[in-house]
Amino acid sequence: MQTSPKPAIGAINQLDIDQPRQEHRFDLPAGLRQWVIGKLLRSGGEQNIYVLLVAVNIILTSIPMAATLFWLEGRVHPAIAIVLGMGYFAFHFVTYARSFILALHYSTHTSLFKKEWKWLKHIYGSFLSCFFGIPPNIYYAHHIAMHHSDDNVAPWDLSSTMTVQRDSKRNHFNYMLRFFVGIWFELPIRLWRKAQTKVLTQCVAGELFFFGTAAFLFTLKPIATFFVFLFPVAFISFAMMQGNFKQHIFVDPDEPDNNYKSTFTCINTDTNSRNFNDGYHIEHHENPSVAWHRLPEFFQKNIKKHAENDSFVFSGIGAMKVGTLVLNGQLEELADYYVNIGQPQRTKAELVAEFERRLRPTA
Repeated sequence: MQTSPKPAIGAINQLDIDQPRQEHRFDLPAGLRQWVIGKLLRSGGEQNIYVLLVAVNIILTSIPMAATLFWLEGRVHPAIAIVLGMGYFAFHFVTYARSFILALHYSTHTSLFKKEWKWLKHIYGSFLSCFFGIPPNIYYAHHIAMHHSDDNVAPWDLSSTMTVQRDSKRNHFNYMLRFFVGIWFELPIRLWRKAQTKVLTQCVAGELFFFGTAAFLFTLKPIATFFVFLFPVAFISFAMMQGNFKQHIFVDPDEPDNNYKSTFTCINTDTNSRNFNDGYHIEHHENPSVAWHRLPEFFQKNIKKHAENDSFVFSGIGAMKVGTLVLNGQLEELADYYVNIGQPQRTKAELVAEFERRLRPTA
């Protein structure tokens, strides 16, 4: 029976190193771009201009549209306001949701700005996040203080996938629904039990500010408030947790705390050029401080560890498609994307069997 091919190590992820960035929709004028890089961004972090461009794009397009929606409500017929609200929501989320979440992600992990400009980091986690249904401070509390602190290991990581059968669509939906309904209470309780007092205070303050402000605005402009702030809460809750579920859909039940076996890596895919190399999820969990643009190089430097730990590496496919194939029961098709870089040699049937083993819940 046919075994997985073993490609030349030096060329396995050249595409991700050289691909042009596609996270932003439009750039700054050349002169202004260079001024921003030299004046605002940390030395050595010039590539973070792409993270900043996502924020600039949103501020120059979606934010004026949201403000206009609030201004128009009461001046036009409610039916027109609803149609405009739907149009705003569709444009805002289709255009920016994925790129912003990943920009928020990496701006939360690493400092983008020089010391005198570090206050600009709040553009992502305290201001723009509100327009995606994410209250101020809650992303840091959930992603840094919880998810990376406990690396998908239950019970302390509330977003852990290890306790459920992960090729079940019902479990997938229940996982997302639990986050949407319960995270607002479960996360503060978890932070309290872990004695993370500062993060707890910031988290609760962010929730109270966001939902309190939204409630007040709803009494004044209910249609605009619904489409700009409230409906995004539901949408982004399901979208983000779908992403986390799929990224951690493979977990070795014998080694759930092994970063090389609690997620997987995707290389040679154009999705990496649209989401700040988020396909390198093993690398990100192994060392969250590695800059997004250095993840492909970090992968190459750690190929031996991938081999030693029998990790899953896929080429030519993004993480969300990997999860979709698993949930649709298309493991044999997924096996065609698997890359052997020194892991144990397996037939296709043996590889599919290993996929199935790593979809089982831990005891």
